[in-house]
Amino acid sequence: MATAAESSVPSYIKAYPISQDYNIQWNKKLGSGISGPVRVCTGKVTKQHYALKCLVDRPKARTEVELHYRCNHPNIVQVIDVYANEIVLPGEMVSKSYLLMVMEYMEGGELFERIRKKVSFTEKEACEITKQISSGLGHVHQKNVAHRDLKPENLLLKSRTDNVFVKIADFGFAKEDKGDLMTPQFTPYYVSPQVLEAQKFHKAQKLGHIPAGSPPYTYSKSCDMWSLGVIIYIMLCGYPPFYSENPRKQLSQGMRRRIMAGEYDFPHHEWGRVSDLAKDVVKRLLNVNPEDRMTIQQLLVHPWLNNGKAPNTPLQSPHHLMDEESFEAAMNAHSAMLTDMRLPEQAFGIDSNAMARNPIIQRRKAPDHG
Repeated sequence: MATAAESSVPSYIKAYPISQDYNIQWNKKLGSGISGPVRVCTGKVTKQHYALKCLVDRPKARTEVELHYRCNHPNIVQVIDVYANEIVLPGEMVSKSYLLMVMEYMEGGELFERIRKKVSFTEKEACEITKQISSGLGHVHQKNVAHRDLKPENLLLKSRTDNVFVKIADFGFAKEDKGDLMTPQFTPYYVSPQVLEAQKFHKAQKLGHIPAGSPPYTYSKSCDMWSLGVIIYIMLCGYPPFYSENPRKQLSQGMRRRIMAGEYDFPHHEWGRVSDLAKDVVKRLLNVNPEDRMTIQQLLVHPWLNNGKAPNTPLQSPHHLMDEESFEAAMNAHSAMLTDMRLPEQAFGIDSNAMARNPIIQRRKAPDHG
């Protein structure tokens, strides 16, 4: 059954039942995107596995589908089919209108999972991965779209082979950049100063500290470049440049202050053998002024990605990410922080002891009174 009037349904959205083309394995979970559950389905003709994302049909979901479908690129998870169906999901009592996105199956899992399991991970490999991410993000920005949730969990690998092929996933917070990006949606570890400014503006406005009718604080797709800078930093050393020491606070005042000031360092133990060109990329991406921050076009022509001289120097990244318990604790805390940030009415708990033992946090020990 179609979920909307014929005139409002884009031509690529199919109104007939998805069951005509795919067998869905409702009990085989691939995870949950920020906007809906992800399951496995199999093409009746191709016999291939695909990822199926189920989105309640509403304007925000339509935007996600449209922007993701528009950004077709080798380094972006491909949308194969989209269906608008009225279905009852397992565990639910009534049918709802859903947009069902059939996407390519990323068998290799998350990028950082692969890195942490590597015996050796070199700067040259980090450079090659950065090229792939940058190529995909360059296409997104060329379409004048801001992804707004660039993070390791949204960087997936096509296969389990040693040949690393990275693709950007999850366009749940993507939006066209018309100079009016102002919603403070973010993941704490990767948030840019401008998005924090937007959050500050929103809070002040709600409290009546800003006069009604004042121009809103806006930011641009340069927020993605800051997030990419954080990702590259972690790839090169194994821990983030900005981190809240307090496991009960997703974003401490100290962490917020350091992000706003662009306050981070390159500890010698991990960064002593990292090339100056790689450090230059990080510095130019983690620039608090969006006007001076490197654009995706500038990054794509940066010498670190193009001179073929990124050294085969082994990095410390796998060492800091390899402790399975600590890695899982960090990722679980990350998810909890993300949930709390976007759905504040839901309570959550973080294993403070596991977080305190986390070598990633221990490496970032610094005065933080937030």
